[in-house]
Order: sequence, then C-alpha cells, then structure tokens
Amino acid sequence: MRVKAEEILKNGGLISQNLSHYEQRSEQIQMAKAVEEGISRKKYLVVEAGTGVGKSLAYLVPFIYWTVQEKKRVVISTYTKTLQEQLIKKDLPFLKKALGIDFHFALALGGENYLCLRKMEGARLYELLDTPGEIRELEKIFSRLPDLKEGLKLELGFEPSSRVWEKICRESEVCLNKRCPFQKRCYYLRAKIKETHSQILVVNHHLFFAHLSSEEKVLPPFNAVVFDEAHNLEEVATSFLGVKVSNYQVNNFLDSLFNPRTHKGFLTRINNLNTEKQVNKIRKFSESFFSNLQKKVGEEKKLRIKEKEFLPCGLYNLFLELSIFLESLKERAKDEEERLEILSYLARCHKIEDNLKMILKQERDDYIYWIEVAPAKRKNKCSLCAAPVDISKELKKRVFNEVKPIILTSATLTIRRNFNYFKERIGLDNAKELYLASPFNYREQVLLYLSPHMPDPWRDSLLYSSRVVEEVEKILYIMKGSTFVLFTSFKMLNQVYEELDKRFLGLNFLKQGDKPRYQLLERFKKGKEMVLFGTNTFWQGVDVPGKALRCVIITKLPFSVPHEPIVEARLEFLKAHNKNPFLCYQLPQAIILLKQGFGRLVRSKEDRGVVAILDPRLRTRDYGKIFLESLPPTRITSTLDEVEEFIRSYL
Repeated sequence: MRVKAEEILKNGGLISQNLSHYEQRSEQIQMAKAVEEGISRKKYLVVEAGTGVGKSLAYLVPFIYWTVQEKKRVVISTYTKTLQEQLIKKDLPFLKKALGIDFHFALALGGENYLCLRKMEGARLYELLDTPGEIRELEKIFSRLPDLKEGLKLELGFEPSSRVWEKICRESEVCLNKRCPFQKRCYYLRAKIKETHSQILVVNHHLFFAHLSSEEKVLPPFNAVVFDEAHNLEEVATSFLGVKVSNYQVNNFLDSLFNPRTHKGFLTRINNLNTEKQVNKIRKFSESFFSNLQKKVGEEKKLRIKEKEFLPCGLYNLFLELSIFLESLKERAKDEEERLEILSYLARCHKIEDNLKMILKQERDDYIYWIEVAPAKRKNKCSLCAAPVDISKELKKRVFNEVKPIILTSATLTIRRNFNYFKERIGLDNAKELYLASPFNYREQVLLYLSPHMPDPWRDSLLYSSRVVEEVEKILYIMKGSTFVLFTSFKMLNQVYEELDKRFLGLNFLKQGDKPRYQLLERFKKGKEMVLFGTNTFWQGVDVPGKALRCVIITKLPFSVPHEPIVEARLEFLKAHNKNPFLCYQLPQAIILLKQGFGRLVRSKEDRGVVAILDPRLRTRDYGKIFLESLPPTRITSTLDEVEEFIRSYL
C-alpha cells in the first residue's frame, strides 16, 4: 500500500511525531502532492516555493517512498554547498529515522575532490613538487591521512594549492582501476560503490552537467531528477557547454611536462630531451600570444571576438605538434603506469588543442567568443572563452527529452507569478506549474525602505555613488551593524567601502575578496556590529537567520551589464528573433536576482528586519511596479524615522 506524503507531513504524521515544535504547512503539503503526481505520471513539474515552505521535505518524502518501492534512483541537484549539507547532514538522516525506511543516500562529488593514494606516493617518491612550500604542504596532507574518513579535500582542514592538489588528486585518465596496488583502500572507489547502492544521490548542478559532458560516465544510472535552486540552471549549463583556455592552464600543463626553473617534470623523469625543447618552444610562443591578447583587451576586462580572422592559429598548431610527440611516447613506456600517465598528458594536450581550435577558428556559429583578463597573484590571468548563446535547445535535447519525472524548484522562478521566462530560457515545455507563496508574514516581519530623492544611476553614476555612501551611512547609524550591503559591481563596492571606512563609524566592516566567503560569513555570524559588503556571491545561497542579520541594503537594481559578451550576444539573438531584449531577458533576470537578494533577510518566522533599496528606478520607471509586484507583500516606507521606529519595536 502506497503511503501518501500528506499523511506523513500533516499534524500527527510521522514528521510531527519525530520533530518537536513541528507545524503543519499547507504549502508544503500542496507541493508534496504535486510531486507525487509528477512521479506517478512521469511529468515535469516546476514549483516556486517561497522561503519557509519546506520544499526539501516536500520532494524528499515522495521520492524516498518511490525509490524504495519501485527500486529506482533519483538525483537531487543543488547549486550551493549550503543546501547540499542541509540535505546530507540534516534532512535525509532525519527522514531515514522518522519514516523508519531503510533507504540509502550519498553525496556524489567529482573525482578531483578525492585523494589518490598512488599519486601521493608517487609525488613523494619522484619528488614531483617544486618548492619547499609545496613539499611542506604534501607532508601536511600525509600527516592528515589517519584522520580522513572519505579522502576528500574538504576534510584536510586547509585549502591546498592547486599545483599540489593536481599532483595528488584522483584523475580518471591515470586511474589503474583493478590493477592499482591501492585499490582496496581507494577513497574514490569506496564512494562509487556507495553511490551504486544508494537510492538518492545528492549532487550539485556542476557535477550533473559534467556527467552529461562525459557521456554519462560520472554518475550511476538514474530514473528521475530534482533540480533545487533551479534558477541557476542556465548559468551552470552555459559554463559547462562552453570552453576556455587560459595562460595559467597552458603554463601549468607545460610545467607538469617540464619546468625550466626546477628542471623537474614528467619528461625529465623519462629522459626525453627532444620533447623538452618542444615544450620550451610552446612556452615562449604562449607567453607572447597571451601578452598580445591582453594588449588587445586594454583597460577593459573582457573583449568580444567578432571577426573570424581576429586571432592567429599558431598556438593551436604547436599543440598539435606536441600531441604527435606525446603519441609517439606511448610505444616506449616502460610499464602500464607510465603508459597511463602519458595518456593522461595526451588527453590534457588534446583538450587544450581542441579548445584552441574551436575558439580560434570559431567553429560554431551558435557560440559567442571573447577574451577575458582577470587580476591574479603572479600575473594577470588571460583566457580565451566560448559559450553557447542559447542553451534551451541543448537542455531540451540532453535533459528533458531523456529523463522523466523532473522536478524544478526554487524560491525565485517567477515574474509576477508567471513562469514563462524561466521555462523559455531552459527549453522546458509541457510542465505543470505551481506557485506557493512563503508562509511568513512579510507585512509584520519586513519593512521595505525605498530611498527618496536619489539620482538616476544610469544618468549620473558618480553622483549616485556619493549619495549611496551618504544613505548607507544613515542606515548603518540606525542599524548599528547586522547588515549586508549588496552591490552589482566590485568598482562601486570598493568606492563605497573605502569612503565609509574613513568615517570611523565604530562598526566592523567585512569586504568580499579579503577572505574566502565561508570565513567572512562565519565572522559575520559570530561577531558584533558587523557590516558585510558583497557582490553577486552574497545575493544568493547565503543563510544568516536570527539577529545577526537585521538589514539588507541593495544599492542598485541588478541589471546585467549590456556590453558583457554573453549578455550582448543574447540581446542580439533575441532581437534577431523579433523579441524585445529588455522585456524578455534583462528585466526578468534582474527581478529574479533582486528576489534572491531580498530573500537573504527572512529565513525563519522569528526573523525581523529592513530591506533598503536605494535605486530610484523602482519609483521613477514603469517597470519598477513589476519589481515590487514580484516581491513578497511588505510595508513600504520612504522615511528613515519609520525605519528607526520599526527597528526599535522589536529590539
């Protein structure tokens, strides 16, 4: 007899029997019923579930029963590590106990997250690391081995450098599989065995698309998918179906073959001086090639490539020659391990070669091509990039036409409760739609402050930035900390931060970029009178419940920059298809991101606070109404006196 999710989730059900202070939520039961129907009919379901609906239990309960009774497997794909940890460490263990069902679940991670014991031994034995600092890192990792349970990088307690980690992490190209002397202790193999015995696999969107890109070799077969945090699908799919070649990638690859500073590398170990000369030839050409690219970009961070003959193909031709050299080494390998290592270098060489060819020759007309320059420690990172302009057809072909049922959910998918924008962007047809508002009382919990008399940021950006400083200072004087200040660009963030930092407000400022995100968040949560200045990474996927966060200041509406290469190409694509780019792309994209930023404040029914939006276009432009109508209904004020009164009322 099939158990209905409603019976599990209602008051008196198994959840309430195992969870103190449990409250039945009608929205959660509605979603669970819709998920059950989607499963039984093998349909697509798209759900916007506002904060507090409890969407994870609403899809987990029906899928747990389905996977066990039907002997199926479901993949739960998320965007953030925060949600992954919630599912793996909290929701799934709780449901296993509460439901009394013997089901298995696993967190699936890419192979590069695991230590390879054979490569670790090799790194020490062959002295593969170049500097004393890298050798100390390796010894530190060796000292951690007895404490590792799963062999994951995140278990180390520190972040190893990329150069060290790539020498000791698991790589499919050099894996000896059954012939490996460390097979019985292999961390990755243990993880794969656990995955094949699990009915529920938790992954992130990146790994899901890596699975598609690898001809479906990353994950075991599955019968259904839940995309949670689904508003990020287009972005992740675009990055995975795109290609990139950077000077750092090229240099790291060449150094691993032969490093002229240390005279170490694979080619030195096998005494192949001829190929060392070939590597040095490519290195010199590559340095000149990427230096010229940076000159072309100039002061801009990105430059779109529009002409077919914009870039020479010399670097591609050199990598083609190198691949022929490496191919010839296979026949001279002294054993299977060395042969696999050669194949690994050959695969990396082919990847760079293929990507260079694809970009330099602009092989696909439905892709956008550009050069990107970003500051880095030693020297600027310069990249050649390509990405599909429209991802919808590819997603339809490779995802929606292949798997059913599929559930797509997020707190931010609609514009005025309409799903058309989201569905069109990802190529989703014939889906059942369900809109569920948050059960929280936003009229009591949130005061929305719309700053009066602000200049238009589009017409006078300098004056706007100076007024933002003044307005943020006034709000921080009232709030005394516990505030996120969210920006749409690092430039404005730095301007406002530096100006406010001079004014000695007696508050503790944190700025994105000074430390890793998780460290900034931990300090923000535990400290007093904290103010965090952040850009897009803090607009979403950040959970700070309670009085640690009582105010979110949104300095500017998050419209995408129209001259960004991908954005520019998408706008052109929409124009070519007789669609209004602003109404069909820029506006809805900005609304969804604003909803994400707004959603940082209230994470529970006890949370109270202020959301301040300083951009006057909410009042002065016709589209401002669409933004406001897409947010939860709140009290709105334009006076700071009312803000101060609201804050005092619950302190």
